Amino acid sequence: MSAAVAQPNVPAELGERLFPKEGRQAFLDSVEPDDLVYFLLNVGDGDTQLFLLPAREADGVRRAFVVDVATTRKLPGLLTTLLGTNLLPKVPDDGYLFPLVVASHPHDDHIGGMPEFLTGEWGKNVRELWEPGYYHTSESYIEMMRALEDADPHIQHTQPTSGTTRFLGRLRVQVLSPSIALRTRFDTYGIDLNDASIALRLEFPASRVEQGRFRRTYVRPKTRTLILGADSLLASWSQVLVDFPELRPDKAPTARAIQKALGRDALRAEIFKVPHHASKHGVTLGLVEVVHPSVSLVSSVGGGGKYNFPHLVALEAIREARQPTTLSQQKRKEDYLLGVHYTAARIKGGDCLGSIAIVLSPTSRKRVIWRFCDEPADLIELDNARRFSP
Repeated sequence: MSAAVAQPNVPAELGERLFPKEGRQAFLDSVEPDDLVYFLLNVGDGDTQLFLLPAREADGVRRAFVVDVATTRKLPGLLTTLLGTNLLPKVPDDGYLFPLVVASHPHDDHIGGMPEFLTGEWGKNVRELWEPGYYHTSESYIEMMRALEDADPHIQHTQPTSGTTRFLGRLRVQVLSPSIALRTRFDTYGIDLNDASIALRLEFPASRVEQGRFRRTYVRPKTRTLILGADSLLASWSQVLVDFPELRPDKAPTARAIQKALGRDALRAEIFKVPHHASKHGVTLGLVEVVHPSVSLVSSVGGGGKYNFPHLVALEAIREARQPTTLSQQKRKEDYLLGVHYTAARIKGGDCLGSIAIVLSPTSRKRVIWRFCDEPADLIELDNARRFSP
């Protein structure tokens, strides 16, 4: 195996202690009605992500938000498994279970299952689809666009750029990339297709402005922030850092006004879905330091695979940002203590830890990480749920 390839295993002597098997009911019981639940599915070198939004007060029904569908079976299987539980009691009466679905960019490892998802039973419940507008000649892309055309006007079609924002209940979804500058280059094929990716910043619960009788008040609760990097490479992130500059503490009136408008540290996030499956071109030390995540998630096969994901260069950047050791030369902590989790990770000599679910309360009081011990080709079985116990 190449020295530049990382093998994300968990030592066997720690496996059962770190990831005790607790099962279906323990997982379901860990979720409160006002929690946000984020699934990162184990689909190998690819992305499939599902968010279950907090239950609405009126009827107790959750809606969902999807980012990429890499394969044809895994996401529909999970939705079927969840339907009828407290996580997904039923499809809303208006039929719009999915107010938003995002196809981050037209590579098969992100949209390979999107055509079937849109034309299948779950596709009837999609209200809006985002895709970056980069024309690609792959079968998956053409079939996805055909499905959108057939679903018109049932599914609204949007090609967003940086700054585009949707509010899904208490969840704020904002586009970080592609920038306008990159978007205008799509038709010339002047960028790598990965840099056409729709990267997202999610804020939960969303900040807002409330209009009182005499003045407006900016309400910014203790938000949980996630950044989903899709396959954005350095050209994309360099433009993101221009569009969303890091805001240093400053008492000047102008700085305070900017902070009120954007929120402090526009790119800082609690959870970072690492771009491009942790390839050596998708992330730098500087980017991870700006994001400053508590939890970093890598979706890829383990130990190299066809594309050598995850790459040691990327992982060392993430590790160094979490625990700088360049000068001190101290021994680095294990990845799980640094908050780095891999869909491909295994308990050494045993189970694949597989798909990840993170349960987030609307305050900072709870963050619970679950694993489901599924291989990329397996459906998720809630009975196999393991809770991460650092």
